[in-house]
Amino acid sequence: MKLKKLEIHGFKSFADKTEIVFNEGITGIVGPNGSGKSNIGDAVRWVLGEQNARTLRGSKMEDVIFGGTANRKPAHFCEVSLVFDNTDHALRSDYSEVMVTRRVYRNGDSEYYLNRNACRLKDILELFRDTGIGREGYSLIGQGRIDEILSAKSDDRRQVFEEAAGVMTYRFRKEEAERKLQRTQENLDRVNDIITELEARIEPLSKQAETAKVYLELSARLKELEIQIFILRYDKSKARLEEMQQTLLGIQEAITAHEKDLEENAQKRDQLGDMIAELENRIENARLEAQQALDEKHCLETEKQNELNRIENNRQQTESLNENIQSCIAKRARLQELSSEDGDHERGQKEAVEKAEQDVRAAQKELSEALSKADHCELELDAHKTDILNAVN
Repeated sequence: MKLKKLEIHGFKSFADKTEIVFNEGITGIVGPNGSGKSNIGDAVRWVLGEQNARTLRGSKMEDVIFGGTANRKPAHFCEVSLVFDNTDHALRSDYSEVMVTRRVYRNGDSEYYLNRNACRLKDILELFRDTGIGREGYSLIGQGRIDEILSAKSDDRRQVFEEAAGVMTYRFRKEEAERKLQRTQENLDRVNDIITELEARIEPLSKQAETAKVYLELSARLKELEIQIFILRYDKSKARLEEMQQTLLGIQEAITAHEKDLEENAQKRDQLGDMIAELENRIENARLEAQQALDEKHCLETEKQNELNRIENNRQQTESLNENIQSCIAKRARLQELSSEDGDHERGQKEAVEKAEQDVRAAQKELSEALSKADHCELELDAHKTDILNAVN
């Protein structure tokens, strides 16, 4: 087994996707303080399943995501992948190359992948158990780690030696087996308690069983009696049913006859309804025609009154025109008497006479038209009166 490659994207100071290839020999990473050298070791420890944010030099797990700069926005997630050459199958996997990936989002969601397939943290821890690789393995030693191991208790140092000796798997299996044995013992204790409780209930249950036997015998006898009663009731009900069926048959025949009568009555009712509707329509039409005739009568009376008013006006105008005509004739006679006095004055008077004659002719024409129009209105009034009488009849 050999470490081949480390891919980092969005982890701490690695905003862009970064790939570190570990070639043959020893690979060293050098740089000034604050350049991010320790972030590479933290990335390796984190992808192997480290859950303690303080071990990764942070207060919470979201601190491992790139926090942004003045010229760059923070990242939404971070991802680290670790690739191993497994041609010797030191890792318990069928793949010749094993790729372990871990991804975390700012909302706290975390994902694990094994060769791009989703898996659990438990699967990754079991894969690297007894290989010296892991979050607690001796293959990852940071600053102060050696002093911590030397100054630690004997039990803590023993864990490192057991990891190096490859007995952690057996120790884990032993602890798991002890936990299962403890759960099994607890289940046995509970079963014994249940047995003890049931033993105390055996004697009352025996008495209840005897009572149950008697109950079953009596229940069977009761069932037999109930069947006999049911048969008797069935025979009586059958005879009663035949009688009721005969009665029902007679009732159905009577209902059929009544339904036929009802159907005939319904047809007569529909015919009468149609006749009533027709008569109502005729009455409504007659009422509308009478109302229309009354309206026309009122309009004709109004027109008659208007024509009478116009005839009276024309009569008054005629009298006025006759008076004007008489006045003009008198003026013409007087003008003719005065025509001999002055020739020039005669011509002026002649023109006045001609104008007066024109006025007379125009007045006579207007009088003729008014009289003709009055005669026409009289004819129309007589016709409207006839129509009103016909409509009222």
